[in-house]
Amino acid sequence: MGLLSGSNCPHYDGEADRRDSYHRLQKNGMKPGIACDDGVAAYFINGKLKSFVSSRKDAKAYKVGMTDSKIIEEPVQPNYLADGE
Repeated sequence: MGLLSGSNCPHYDGEADRRDSYHRLQKNGMKPGIACDDGVAAYFINGKLKSFVSSRKDAKAYKVGMTDSKIIEEPVQPNYLADGE
């Protein structure tokens, strides 16, 4: 199993302090990365992010990094994996 570059924050919307903690860690030098709400998974092929999938209709994923000492979140709509929808 290989390691991926960058950082990752699961349960981005599932725990009260998770988002703020991830932002604080990035401000303190953690690499930029991705964050996934509960029910969202990131899909990689050969170390490259290909897509996000979700079991929750309204869940999101985010590319998270810093520009000029400010946290930037780029929302990404995952592919919703629903039965019959």
